[in-house]
Amino acid sequence: MKRLMRSIYTAADTQLGVGRIGLMAFMALLACVAGPVPAATAPSPYPSMAPIDQYLSSSQEAEIALARTAAPKSVSDDATVMTLTKDGFETAVKGSNGFVCFVGRSWAQDFDAPEFWNPHIRTAQCWNSAAVSSYFPEYLKRTQWVMAGVSKDEMLARTKAAWASHEFSLPTQTSMVYMMSKDQYIVDPVPGPGGESHWYPHIMFFVPSDEEGKWGENHRGSPIFSTTSDVDPVTTCFIVVAMWSDGTLYPYPKPGQANAHHHH
Repeated sequence: MKRLMRSIYTAADTQLGVGRIGLMAFMALLACVAGPVPAATAPSPYPSMAPIDQYLSSSQEAEIALARTAAPKSVSDDATVMTLTKDGFETAVKGSNGFVCFVGRSWAQDFDAPEFWNPHIRTAQCWNSAAVSSYFPEYLKRTQWVMAGVSKDEMLARTKAAWASHEFSLPTQTSMVYMMSKDQYIVDPVPGPGGESHWYPHIMFFVPSDEEGKWGENHRGSPIFSTTSDVDPVTTCFIVVAMWSDGTLYPYPKPGQANAHHHH
């Protein structure tokens, strides 16, 4: 499950030479470049769930199209696509390559994330078969709880119980996700480079939390960033990539420009 913590956005922006001041998002999202602020103390602009209709797409066709932009067409064209309904995620298109593409919503974040109930968030994702078979069921179950009106406190209690009883499973080896859509909405935008709602194109890898640090992530010069969930025993590793799923390049600043934009 995507955990785009504030510290990850801050670290990635700093490593890339792109400063970003303000709240960051796909998920326990989001501090400033000057230093991360604990999510628990940050005022939430979304203190409660919005009406369900605000989390639904205008049409199933529009949601399918957005979901497929998560990965290159060579991957997404043959993927299964799931769309959100008032009962949870349902299969809209049956694929053949083992990938599942869908549009994630804000409740994929840890429960104390300021944007947990942000109805604007639409994170196009394509999960490979390893991630789908091991870790994806938790997100599907949480979505069912949300759509059924289960409170956040109750969802947290159920999640902890499900991990303790092994109802939920750790991600298996090679679990990965594409998030390369230029049309996704990961976080409410803020002024400045890198402050767009779609953030950067990237891919993610899920690993058990006891593997945290084994990828050399979060070190100066490393292209890999990671964060570990407050609830799930899972670490998510992020690798920012050069282009969107349609093949166009992300407009990263040149070295000289990066220095000009960097905040301390």
